Amino acid sequence: MFLQLSDLYSLAHSGSFSHLSEKKERLETERKTLESILSSSKEKLIYGIHTGFGPHAFTSNDELELIQKSLIYHLTVEPVLTGDGTPHSHLNHKEARVVLAARLYSLSLGGSGIRYETLEILNQLLDLDCIPIIPERGSLSASGDLIPLSYIPLALLGESGFTGKGKELGPTKLNGKRSEIIGLPWTPHPKEAISLTNGTSFTTALLGTQVMEFRNLFLLTIEILQYLFHYHSVFPDAFHPEYHKHKQFFGPKFLSSLLHPIVSQNPKRKVEGKRIQDIYSVRCIPQILGSIWDELESIIRIVEQELNSLSDNPVLIPTSENDQTEFRFAEGGGFYASQVSFAADRLQNAMAVWFTWMDRFLNYLMEPKENDEFPLMLSAKPGTYAGLSGLGLMSAHLTAEVRRDSMPGSVQSIPTNGNNQDIVPMGAISVLRNRRTVLSATKLLAIFGYAVYQTSLFAKRKDLVPNFELFSGMQTMEKDRSLDFEIQTLVERIRNTTSSLVTTPID
Repeated sequence: MFLQLSDLYSLAHSGSFSHLSEKKERLETERKTLESILSSSKEKLIYGIHTGFGPHAFTSNDELELIQKSLIYHLTVEPVLTGDGTPHSHLNHKEARVVLAARLYSLSLGGSGIRYETLEILNQLLDLDCIPIIPERGSLSASGDLIPLSYIPLALLGESGFTGKGKELGPTKLNGKRSEIIGLPWTPHPKEAISLTNGTSFTTALLGTQVMEFRNLFLLTIEILQYLFHYHSVFPDAFHPEYHKHKQFFGPKFLSSLLHPIVSQNPKRKVEGKRIQDIYSVRCIPQILGSIWDELESIIRIVEQELNSLSDNPVLIPTSENDQTEFRFAEGGGFYASQVSFAADRLQNAMAVWFTWMDRFLNYLMEPKENDEFPLMLSAKPGTYAGLSGLGLMSAHLTAEVRRDSMPGSVQSIPTNGNNQDIVPMGAISVLRNRRTVLSATKLLAIFGYAVYQTSLFAKRKDLVPNFELFSGMQTMEKDRSLDFEIQTLVERIRNTTSSLVTTPID
């Protein structure tokens, strides 16, 4: 099984891994290998099994289960619950589900030595929607997403809390650590706590969720453009598929295939004495939005590669290249989230370009000298009514805010952990920033959508204005009024709408 982002995204809502039982034999064999190494090996300095963690990994200790609990306890420093069980700031329920699913799937690939029974418990939690509360902060995306992921084993111990429909099924301090789920409360065996915490699943799962959410916003953007171009004329050559065959990039070809059939039906004509090309925010839509599409598809591939990789340390490897029967533990940097940290910054940059284009296209719609059809600020009576001026101001604010936030997180390394972690990629900082950007993108798309809908009031060819479910029941604005209800309505609709273009073939 290859876990695709669409699969992970569906697990944000419900479900579990039905294929886990197919992994049982291999995982149990690996666990027996680990136990054999522990009982017979002369090597008593295996990282995180015999030793402490980070700068404490220098001496052997026979208290193997105690070491695992020590790992959990020293990392769980971010309060997620008040004394009476009220949640503090943490991941929302869907985010926590995808993080748990990503960690479970990564460990199910083999090589960590974790018990199959432990993974079975995690799968039960997904299935029952009893999801450990996971804090937002604390990961540097190296040595794993340590602090956030440590709250998974803390919850298994019965010392934290759960969220979801089945949250009452989990063991907590408030219910005396009682649980109806077999195997809970749980006791970590050697290597298990470090395997649960020492991976990239927090950064990777959140980035995967964000790129899927923004991908949907992007495709809804194209649908809104299709609505507009049914009745608003632009020069069609900029969208002609043959024009884009002169370059190798897929994104512009994809955009032209979606927009040219529409713009060519109601084309703008060249007129002597007037500009014969549209401004860049119109003419370069295939290049601007097409490049964003190419970035999104590239980021998705990187995230899927990380999702389908074991991220842990140490891991089991064959004792020699030609010997697949004997194994040993090897220490390294399998917990280091470099690729997804770079990808998180790329997503932010792609979104920032989308914001900039959005703001400029809104300006095009509100400037009659550019669009040659609609009045100033889309006002029904310019000079008396301000029209959508306020939406233009909000667009500029959101765009400036996102651009300010677009400093790459992957260059923000700060040495820590007794200098053990002397260079780290900080991808978790980037995904928390991206999360804010996706929320702002939803609001900006609502603003953009309403502005496009308002243009239908002034269309020269009203007979060409199509029906579009996103705008169903909405009213254009002839006299100035508060638009907070309309924008909030569109925000909610966008959040609950999957673009029809999601299923459009793109190959």
